[in-house]
Amino acid sequence: MDASQAPESAQTNQQTIGRYEDTAYHSKTFAPQPPRREQGFLRRMITSGTHFSFSETTDSITIQGLDDMTPTGMAEEEKSPKPMYWNEEKLIGESLSGWSQLYVLMVGIANVCLMFMLPLLYGIFLLGLFIDKGGVVDAWSDGYADIFLGITLYATLPCLLLHLHSRLLNAGYFFVAPFLRAKRVFELNRSTGMVTLFKKNKPFFTHPFIEFDCVLMSSPTQQGFLNYSLTLIHRYQNYSVGVPISGSMGANHKVIEYHRFWNMVQRYMDISQPLPDILVLEPARQRDPTTIAYDKEHNRDPRYWRDMTDDEFAKRMKAIQTEQKNTPATGKPIDIVKGPNNNASARKKPTNKKKK
Repeated sequence: MDASQAPESAQTNQQTIGRYEDTAYHSKTFAPQPPRREQGFLRRMITSGTHFSFSETTDSITIQGLDDMTPTGMAEEEKSPKPMYWNEEKLIGESLSGWSQLYVLMVGIANVCLMFMLPLLYGIFLLGLFIDKGGVVDAWSDGYADIFLGITLYATLPCLLLHLHSRLLNAGYFFVAPFLRAKRVFELNRSTGMVTLFKKNKPFFTHPFIEFDCVLMSSPTQQGFLNYSLTLIHRYQNYSVGVPISGSMGANHKVIEYHRFWNMVQRYMDISQPLPDILVLEPARQRDPTTIAYDKEHNRDPRYWRDMTDDEFAKRMKAIQTEQKNTPATGKPIDIVKGPNNNASARKKPTNKKKK
């Protein structure tokens, strides 16, 4: 029996439960925040989108992007030694490097050539070879051999090498192309409550989550549609860039889907709340203190999502989308300047040992 088939209780015992730092975001105990300062013209242009306020969170989720990960795909991810991009500690955003984008384009062209163009070219070559008036042997000697060699060496062989290289990458052999490693863009850390933006794979700035304003920025396409980007803008520093957090869900969905994504992000960062109940975070639920207590209280099946078939998962995603049509995307707004309700019970800090 492999690790993915082991009883959930056994897996939990083998894993260290994390703890939260004093800087972690807690929606019921954070300090009142200073108002936003007036900024220059460039800053106002950057933040001219629609502001999404901090709010109480709900169970609302967006399925945009989340439905790309199926239970079958999740089972493969759990076998991989590489950490998930989203777990109980961090949400990591990455993007392809310039070389990666060129590589993807070249692999796409190579695959099209191997499937369509080269078979057609070889077919035309063979047809010409066999209908030549001088016969196959004479035609081969009169130049067809050079044509065949040219097609094979300068078209078929490079396409085959690219195709095989991409297959190795898809199988997890990343060492064959170190120049294709993704660039880290941002990190949201639930354990510390910090947001980090990266430039050239190095931290550019790090600030507490509560110090960011969430802004939905839009730009028109050539077809007249709007592309959206959900961006965290630091409230007190005059940075010329923000943290683009919505890359995983795409750029052309309904505005309410970005509200739901912001609801998920707030819930993820808020240590007073359990992790969002989604497939990609299900393995992490057994390592997060707040979520462990919540799941125990609600008797949640620890493999609710992962034990579904891909078809069952797709149907459940569609059902959630239908159920949420008439429900709010977020809860009541939180006034971060006045601060939370201080009559709430005092915060209890978990004493679990921090995972290594």
